[in-house]
Amino acid sequence: MRRPLWWWSTAPSPGAIAVANVCGYPEGVERFLHALCGAPAPRRGEVAWRRFGAVDDGVVARVSARHALVMPHGGPRIRALLDARADELRAHSPVDAERDALSWPEAADPVERAMLATLARAASPLAIDLLAAQPARWREHGAPAGEPDDRDRRLRRLIDPARVCVTGPANAGKSTLLNALAGREVAIAHAQPGTTRDAVCARLDLAGVVVDWFDTPGVRPGMDAVEAAAARLAERALAHADLVIELTAPGLGWHSLDAAPGAMRLRVLNQCDRADAAACPERADAALAVSALRGAGIEPLVALVRNALVTPGDLADPRPWRFA
Repeated sequence: MRRPLWWWSTAPSPGAIAVANVCGYPEGVERFLHALCGAPAPRRGEVAWRRFGAVDDGVVARVSARHALVMPHGGPRIRALLDARADELRAHSPVDAERDALSWPEAADPVERAMLATLARAASPLAIDLLAAQPARWREHGAPAGEPDDRDRRLRRLIDPARVCVTGPANAGKSTLLNALAGREVAIAHAQPGTTRDAVCARLDLAGVVVDWFDTPGVRPGMDAVEAAAARLAERALAHADLVIELTAPGLGWHSLDAAPGAMRLRVLNQCDRADAAACPERADAALAVSALRGAGIEPLVALVRNALVTPGDLADPRPWRFA
């Protein structure tokens, strides 16, 4: 049985709701919706409220026996999680080559077709030229043999953004740093400890590599119940991080939480414009010193994070890339 198709009708920008389509043979659509929602698929013409696993809740409308609409909330993160779940549910289904050929009639061969499909959803600007070069490289060198290697996995971060999680003591300037990188006020920054009481996420373009950046609340003695709950949320975010930035300021020491196994770590000293920054004990352990408030050191930090996630050697390597 051919796998059902999954695509979004709504634009990727944030909105109140988003609309995804599920289309295919009736049995495949029903099996897909049952697995996605943990409940039987609505019958033809029915609209039902459903939970989409642990991701979100929303509406499923069965337009016809072969077509259903899935309508969650319209946040980019929810869409990304549902895309990942849809990929998981279809992972062992046969590829519908006929549908792919009709989707990309301009493609000269299956590799170019796969490249165009990947290009359509790649998050990072640096993916464009690299993906466009792949069909010619595959024709010249042949398909890469063996399993994906570390370079392949790092380059996949150009398609699906890596997760960068910033942790540190209260008043280290984590929210100020996020706002400086985003160029707008994403998180509330204030001198009062405990201002950030939840994990805040923003999608940032770091010199061509797009990441999902998580600003976690500072941990301090005497936290109230809301702050403690936020700290537990931060621990869950850290468990899925690709890169953890431990941020501190002069006199605050270093603080870190348990992160995902294999996650890279980077220690950064903030508030380097202070008079005591150069001689503070934290400076000796920091890879970089910045001032999020003044903008000092921001460009080197962007370069450091970008090159840790996708190395310049990865981008310059002329070998074919297992991009799909």
